[in-house]
Amino acid sequence: MALNLWFEHVIDAYLRARAEGRDWREACAAAEPAPGPLRVLTQQDLKTKKGLTYTRQHLAKKVKGGAFPKPFQPDSNWARSPAELKGGAGSRERV
Repeated sequence: MALNLWFEHVIDAYLRARAEGRDWREACAAAEPAPGPLRVLTQQDLKTKKGLTYTRQHLAKKVKGGAFPKPFQPDSNWARSPAELKGGAGSRERV
């Protein structure tokens, strides 16, 4: 199973646009060139940090139906699990 990741600034733009009743696609497109460091969110982060409690299957349906921003697809050099992203067990980082 692929690890889905979203940029935090894109999710923030999505949530703001939905709350204001604006088109979220335009808001996300305008947010794309984010200034400063980029933060990446996993599906678990969507739940804990952003309050989006969609199941994996429901989120996939919303993305496929065009009702939620698509996750960004990391290349093969990226870590494969949240533990690897944080340098935990199974991490490819060398000390």
